[in-house]
Amino acid sequence: MTANTDLSVTTHIGRDLLASAASFKTEAAVVWEYVVNSLQYVDPGVCPRVNVQIGPSGRDIFVADNGSGMTAEGLIHFFRMHGENRERMAGRAGRGKFGTGKSAAFGIASTLEVDTIRNGRRNLVRLTRSMIEESGGEEIPLNWDAKNQAVDEPNGTTVFICDIEIPKIKRSAIIDYVERHLQAFRASSPEVAIDNHVCAYRQPDIEEELTFDPSDSQRAVLGDVRLTVWIARAPLPLEEQGVAVTAGLGNLVAIERAGLEAKESGNYLLGEIDVPALEAHDSPIEPFDPTRSLQLNPQHPVVAVLLGYIGSKLEDVRLRLVRKSKDARKTENARRLAMEAEKIAEILNEDFRKISERLHEIRAASSRKGPAGARFGTQKVGDEDETWVRGTREPGTIAAVQERGTKGGGQKDRKPPNVEPSGDPLEEGENLVDPVGGAGSRRRPRGGFRVEYRNLGKNEDRSLYDPTTLTILINLDHKLVATALGASNVEDPTFRRLSYEIAFSEYSMGLGYEISKQDPNIPADDLLFEVRSTLNRISFAAVALYR
Repeated sequence: MTANTDLSVTTHIGRDLLASAASFKTEAAVVWEYVVNSLQYVDPGVCPRVNVQIGPSGRDIFVADNGSGMTAEGLIHFFRMHGENRERMAGRAGRGKFGTGKSAAFGIASTLEVDTIRNGRRNLVRLTRSMIEESGGEEIPLNWDAKNQAVDEPNGTTVFICDIEIPKIKRSAIIDYVERHLQAFRASSPEVAIDNHVCAYRQPDIEEELTFDPSDSQRAVLGDVRLTVWIARAPLPLEEQGVAVTAGLGNLVAIERAGLEAKESGNYLLGEIDVPALEAHDSPIEPFDPTRSLQLNPQHPVVAVLLGYIGSKLEDVRLRLVRKSKDARKTENARRLAMEAEKIAEILNEDFRKISERLHEIRAASSRKGPAGARFGTQKVGDEDETWVRGTREPGTIAAVQERGTKGGGQKDRKPPNVEPSGDPLEEGENLVDPVGGAGSRRRPRGGFRVEYRNLGKNEDRSLYDPTTLTILINLDHKLVATALGASNVEDPTFRRLSYEIAFSEYSMGLGYEISKQDPNIPADDLLFEVRSTLNRISFAAVALYR
């Protein structure tokens, strides 16, 4: 077939650049795009150092490094749309596959300046949104404020992101994002400062490290790789969970959780694996996209094998943790701790039920639709059947309970078993119901908040709130808790009272967390009021426990 020279594919460079910029939706993603370039492109033997400063007006950010810098020719290549960077073209693993980094700043700002020094020559280039929009489509002229200027300064680059258009820069979000992603660079001991905060990848307190090799068939596709999985002592926040997948040193391409983040004990797992074959495999399908979403494309032949490999190993470890937790609950001391935890949970859930019912009544009276527990979250707990009982979460109806006498000479005045009556979810219902939860072959009703004692490690906080399961974890390894328990039994008043104080405080903050999830814009003083109000209310309700 003869090519038609009168017809060809064209592009509008300005629109192309802004379309790429739209992939960078947050200040954290934008800053990391330039920080990671600073970490990767350094001269041999240089420890990467990056300084990020947020302007006092909140409309400017600069990222300065001691990297290798760029020549004028290097800058021209940097600003070439979708131009693969030279390190990768030379066969050295790294980022820059799609060449969209130069557009990142325009995801949140209107001006980008790059001030770079390489081998005693300084180049300063400026690009603005108006220059992009006014371009004819074939090219975008850049402003060279300095070109090949002789200077007596070391190599390095400073990126200025100016005229930021988002309402408020979330400094904490930038710090969290950078610290989470530093894992892929820890071998080079990078130093990153954001304003006055020195970032560091803080690996959680690890209980156990496991390594897994692929099968022969998996190795044929993945290469000679090894999966490392760590089991944390305490539940991890979502951003710290999962396996970091790299395609060469420092080239973080994905965080894979295999769907375990919503399963029991799944939020204790993290790990890493390096799979160069993700980019070496000859396939027209890309293994990941240029948006820095940290998600893999399951249609890619290497990814398809990799996801099954990671998922199966994580699930094996998770199931082992679940079994270990069940076995630990069988010991006598654990049984007593569980009984004490259940007493506390009864107080918490009675409070939770009352405020949820009041909220439901108010909403019903004002004709506002939606689940009564919407403000406090409606996530399920563990693996649950579609069976419902009286609870705290969603509106519904409760089945009538009939009084039954005993048969066969049993004690007529003995207490009936503590079994919640069954129910059904119903938006217009006058009661609240929970889905049935629990573990093991004999499932039992479980809903609302739970309290558990766990050995989370000496360096962890005295308690943690696990929002996935609405569980308050009291750390038996914490020095204060361990000292209170000492050689005494669980029923010791000092230990019990400390447990109450810890659980009530964590419950109050947990409710505050659930409220803030539903209303991210709630004023700080309103949220503080809610936490204090809950703590006072629950403390008053628990007076009987202290007697």
